[in-house]
Amino acid sequence: MILGFIAFIGSEALYLVWRIEADPYPLGLAALVFFVAGFVGRFIKQDAGSAPVRRTLFRLAFGFGVIMLVKSLGGAVYEDAVLPDPAPISGEQAMRQGTPERLTLAMADKPMVPKAAAASSLASEAEFLRVAIPFVAKWEGLRLVAYRDIVGVWTICFGETKGVKAGDVRTQAECEVMLARELIIYRNRMHGYFTADTLRARLPVYRDTAFTDLGYNVGTGAAGTSTAVRRLNAGLIADSCEAITWYNKAGGRVWRGLVLRRTDDFDYCMKGLAA
Repeated sequence: MILGFIAFIGSEALYLVWRIEADPYPLGLAALVFFVAGFVGRFIKQDAGSAPVRRTLFRLAFGFGVIMLVKSLGGAVYEDAVLPDPAPISGEQAMRQGTPERLTLAMADKPMVPKAAAASSLASEAEFLRVAIPFVAKWEGLRLVAYRDIVGVWTICFGETKGVKAGDVRTQAECEVMLARELIIYRNRMHGYFTADTLRARLPVYRDTAFTDLGYNVGTGAAGTSTAVRRLNAGLIADSCEAITWYNKAGGRVWRGLVLRRTDDFDYCMKGLAA
């Protein structure tokens, strides 16, 4: 049971103490196995005759836990050693593409116009917004009056927090323009963490949307320096999409809404990738 508790908090402890961003799911599975083994063990008579059974149960659970720890921690340590660090970002990079004056949700419903063939897979701002606006709007929801979010931050429109205070009110049109402007800013900030190869060949519009949504939701500092970005820069696309799903907590707890949102991010990230 003690090992189960240690495994349960393991990924959080690794990050808080050593800033190691480990996959939480193997450790969570190990915690479950430890708890089950501990529960079963309570029903086994603690005498010499049961010693072989108890030793076998402990060894199986402990061995499974070690395998899951290696899977979770080993990958993180390996990636810290070999994957490229995210590129530094400057204010000029963040704003280099400017922001649109107006692109509303109605415009986002229009069919995407194919671009001429180009060396880069990166979509234009208009193409990006036609995909990103309805995606982010669906998860953020539209609130015209300022409110406190699940961690107590004043928020309005489609998840906007900058400069928001109690009593603020916006129209839907103002919110739509604000969302388009913010998405371009967050997209450009995220691009500052990607390598030239990633920007050229690994960031089609749906994957671009997934990573921008991650940055918009958790902050570009956390998203830009994440394992997900480093994996993508290393060409490990499917693995990078998996790492996006780790960001399902707010205020120190897992939220079903964030689990579902990260699942949608994963699906967008994986679009066009051969199985």
